[in-house]
Amino acid sequence: MKIERWAVLPDCQVPYEDKRSMAAVEKYLAAHRWDGYLNLGDFLDFNELSSYVKGRPGAVKEDVARTFEAGRVILVRHARILRTKNVNARMVLLQGNHDYRAVRYAEENPGLREHLDVRKNLGLDDLDVEWVPSWERGVLFRLGNARFVHGRYINKYHAAKMVEAYGCCIYYGHTHDIQFFPKVTQGNGLTFEAGSLGCLCRYDQAYMRGAPHNWQQAVTTFFLQPNGNFNLCVSRIFSHRFVGPDGVLYGG
Repeated sequence: MKIERWAVLPDCQVPYEDKRSMAAVEKYLAAHRWDGYLNLGDFLDFNELSSYVKGRPGAVKEDVARTFEAGRVILVRHARILRTKNVNARMVLLQGNHDYRAVRYAEENPGLREHLDVRKNLGLDDLDVEWVPSWERGVLFRLGNARFVHGRYINKYHAAKMVEAYGCCIYYGHTHDIQFFPKVTQGNGLTFEAGSLGCLCRYDQAYMRGAPHNWQQAVTTFFLQPNGNFNLCVSRIFSHRFVGPDGVLYGG
């Protein structure tokens, strides 16, 4: 019985990924054979395209071309790590609300549409990375009995809202915290839950302006059985270090 192993990476927000925590995750990726790699969206930050800097050119420090370049460097590196041990490893990238900023900006400035095409400018087809329009069209990615989406709600009990809204086992990023909530389905032998899986971006994002938050860096290992059942292990990252489900400490 073959058990698939997938790595699930939440909100990186490149170029504001936490480089030390990402390096620890990459060491973990390199230590194992993977069947798949799933990024939950907000892979790119695109602060330069956000409504927060609209009309404030002096507030823009980023550049779209450099953002795409930084993102592609990471994807190329991750593809090399994964496919060294499994040339057929799948890579999947969900679209998040930060990624969607490029779509919204292109709608307002049609002449820039080609320059803001995330799929094209990250070279996803060349890298054989599957693109899922999770934010724009609400498309879910499915692995067995689990579904994945970038996220939708940001209220205090967002996991409860997610499981009620979707009615299935649903996992997501978006909120940057870790929260799980089960759904009662008495009598039918099913177990539903929703879970937010943290982030991999820096905690000191400029738009937070030093406000308190409950963000939690993490990486999730997802084990899929042939019958669709699954188990997942969320490894919380503290001070750029974590212990994986293999019992090994990664990071330094």
